[in-house]
Amino acid sequence: MNAKASPNALTAALILALAVLATQFLSVGREVIDPDESTFILMGADVAKGHLPFVEQFDLKPPMIFLAIGAVLAVFGKSIVAVRLLGDAMLLGTAVLVFLFARRLTSAWSALAGALLYVAFASLDLGQPTYSELPALLFGMAALAVLAHSPVTMQRAALGGLLLSLAVLSRTNLYPLPLVFGALLLFAAMRKRSTADPRAWLAFGLGGLVPVALLIAVYALAGHLDLLKLAMIDVPLAYSQQVGVLAAVRENVTQFYVITTMEPLIVVPFVLMALLGLALAAARLTFPAQRQESWRLTVLLLALAALLVSLALSGAVYPHYWLQVLPVLAVFCAIGIGFVAQLRLGLIAALALTLLPLGAALGERLPQSLAVARNPEASADRFEVAAAARHIAASGVRHPSVWPWRNQLIDWYLDAPQLSKVGVQPENIARPPIASPLAAHGYIGRDEVGRLLVLKPDFVVTDAKGKGIEWLRATGQPVDAWLADNYRRDAQFGDVVVYRRINRP
Repeated sequence: MNAKASPNALTAALILALAVLATQFLSVGREVIDPDESTFILMGADVAKGHLPFVEQFDLKPPMIFLAIGAVLAVFGKSIVAVRLLGDAMLLGTAVLVFLFARRLTSAWSALAGALLYVAFASLDLGQPTYSELPALLFGMAALAVLAHSPVTMQRAALGGLLLSLAVLSRTNLYPLPLVFGALLLFAAMRKRSTADPRAWLAFGLGGLVPVALLIAVYALAGHLDLLKLAMIDVPLAYSQQVGVLAAVRENVTQFYVITTMEPLIVVPFVLMALLGLALAAARLTFPAQRQESWRLTVLLLALAALLVSLALSGAVYPHYWLQVLPVLAVFCAIGIGFVAQLRLGLIAALALTLLPLGAALGERLPQSLAVARNPEASADRFEVAAAARHIAASGVRHPSVWPWRNQLIDWYLDAPQLSKVGVQPENIARPPIASPLAAHGYIGRDEVGRLLVLKPDFVVTDAKGKGIEWLRATGQPVDAWLADNYRRDAQFGDVVVYRRINRP
């Protein structure tokens, strides 16, 4: 391919934007993709009211995703579309950063191919909601792009530290990243390498402390410094200990096998090119063409190692956690595709390895995206939780109290107060790694489920599949008898089931 015809950053961004819209816009026509996102919306709505995260409502995640969604809701109001487009914008930003990073190590076309493979992988259900991984990826890839410049000046080191700090404030389990890169810069200073300013490690650390110091100052001024420690250290530490490293690795492998069997055209080419690129990067690091290339590959390989460690230490295993490592793997994909393109008939193979996953993603997602774009009102009419909220609002009960066992987005639609501060993620009330530290601090009661049963709210909202009542049964409470004695089945809207209290005083 003629170098003069290579895509520049603007062209690549436009192509990636089209790919993101084609594979992600369908999500604005889906009300609930994952309960975690519903929780983030509730936390963000609380922020939009002017509350600090964790003060009135609690979720395990760090505050960045709540602040981002809260800002969007404050501007655009109660809008699922705005929340999803926020996620799409962060996904696009990360894809552009993949392109910018990869083109330093391979051709611009190969870099674009790697970024497109990332977009194709993110088109799976694991990449459709606005997850906390998305701001973490955006900040993380921006930090890698800054730190990959050689020499690393004081300014770049400080900016890299700040960006990685924001990534950790989006996903706590990413803490290995700043530790690894702080150690790398310190090592470079000790070896007096020209790849980094001798004081870069200090600037990196100070830059990373800025967001943390601001957060501490805000909570200290509000008188909630103990609550910040509880939310950012105590509960995440307890949560991370519930699944061992080996068990996490086994479960990741199992879930990856399942996803691969479901979407082989998307996953297999991505993995093959990532493994090839990883092998080539390791070989090039052994025999680097220049010092700058050696530094960039070191940054990339260390980032991958730190991210894999963070996945193993997450305390739980869900496919959407893989989003954290996909952008770095996409850079390796670009390196692999660049190598394949140089072989005999390699250009055809490189095109096939890129277009096959992208075509599979577009074939599955584009028709749905176009359908939503043509008739967004029809999609909104199928929002089942919204329909349940309208039913409750029309029930004649003034200021109804609602206890969602599932489909907690009902509280957002109704502006209903949380009956429990942990109710934004209903089953967290019964998860010991989360509930026990909160109860010990006095944030919730030691028997929060029992307290809510005694409260007997006006409505109970759950799901037709039985997941809501299942976690309650696991607590040992007589929830079936309680429901039968105090409630009648009032309405059902698809998967959303509404129970209404009988003999309400």
